[in-house]
Amino acid sequence: MGIVLDPTKCFVTHPNEEVLEEYALYRLPEAFLAQVEEHLLLCESCQNTVAGTDAFVAALKVAANQPTPWKGFLPSLPNRTQLAPMALVILALVAIWPHPPERSAPVPVSLSSLRGSSVLASAPTGKPLRLSIDQPDLVPTGAYRLEVVDAAGIPIWKGRVSDIDGKFMATLSQPLKKGVYWIRLYGVNSELLREFGMLAQ
Repeated sequence: MGIVLDPTKCFVTHPNEEVLEEYALYRLPEAFLAQVEEHLLLCESCQNTVAGTDAFVAALKVAANQPTPWKGFLPSLPNRTQLAPMALVILALVAIWPHPPERSAPVPVSLSSLRGSSVLASAPTGKPLRLSIDQPDLVPTGAYRLEVVDAAGIPIWKGRVSDIDGKFMATLSQPLKKGVYWIRLYGVNSELLREFGMLAQ
């Protein structure tokens, strides 16, 4: 990838080496092309810089097409009879190599503590959570959403809730760190309906 250039900033005297290199490699953005070409018509120093880059690229292409002197010293590829034992060794290593642990099932957390209450819902840290809200006075519409914020009010997660057996459910796949969190339930028109406290520990 080429360098990122700001077309709102032009060079005062000469384009820098990066700009000239991008020009020589045909990677200069359109916004700079006319300006650099106009400068190159008049500036011998910058012409020499571009010519040097062109010569370097040409030398690299020539070197890439030359046969490598160590080609004959490389070991030959194994034949079929040698591949079978190698494949068995690889399969054995894969079988005994420790696999990453499977993702644990979400831990159920029932939310009922409102702000101001001395009791907060408890949740484990470092695990996905299955948040459950029992709100019989709210009509399930499928348009409710949850937002999890930390103690400072910074959003941590947002998502839709599902109505399962008369309870609002949401899976928080992002594990939480230790601390107090507030779970906010929003309605159809994004109005805040409920706020629940939760302590992750």
